[in-house]
Amino acid sequence: MMKNKYVAFFLFLTMMGIFPISSCVDQCDGPCGCYPVFENPDFTISAFSVENLYRADNNFIVDPNRYYFHQTLYKAFWVSGLREIANNSPSTSGSFFSNMAFACSPPESFSTETLKSIRIINKKRVQINQQEILEIGQQINDYFNLTLTFQVEYSIDDFLKRNHKFLKDERLYLKFNSPPNDNIEIMFDIEIELDNDKTFVFNNETMKVNGG
Repeated sequence: MMKNKYVAFFLFLTMMGIFPISSCVDQCDGPCGCYPVFENPDFTISAFSVENLYRADNNFIVDPNRYYFHQTLYKAFWVSGLREIANNSPSTSGSFFSNMAFACSPPESFSTETLKSIRIINKKRVQINQQEILEIGQQINDYFNLTLTFQVEYSIDDFLKRNHKFLKDERLYLKFNSPPNDNIEIMFDIEIELDNDKTFVFNNETMKVNGG
């Protein structure tokens, strides 16, 4: 009898519009069980940031007066300005929950933009070793690898084929891949282009690489 009273009370509240048609009871029968669900807000990119770091067991900011082994020195870049995109799609028939983009746990948020290209343009003539010289104005993408996790590295061209969308707080790391004979400082511009043709440029970025 008590259970029937609760059911009748719930139906009354539903008819009055206090509860949506799809109730918590319905959600308990779904993939989320009885746990709360969350909206998945994508975002659009308004800014990037870059910095040098070296990696031992963790990431460390570099000392600007020190030269680093090329296998441990990275140029990191990440989304530092974003705008979340609300779900403004018109409502249709069906439950409240089925009309929204929900997940069983807080989901990862991705950029609506895809990484289209990265261009690294050399700004300072430097001799790396007996075989390799970087000339002013030369595109030097082939001298860098790119990684997300430090476990797997890609050439820039191969990474671009992945049609990468950025996660919030996700960093990408560029590593100079040619060992120099002596201590060198390379200087270059980085151009990051998205598939909406928006380009972000970082001028005169430097990396000091030792010849050890």
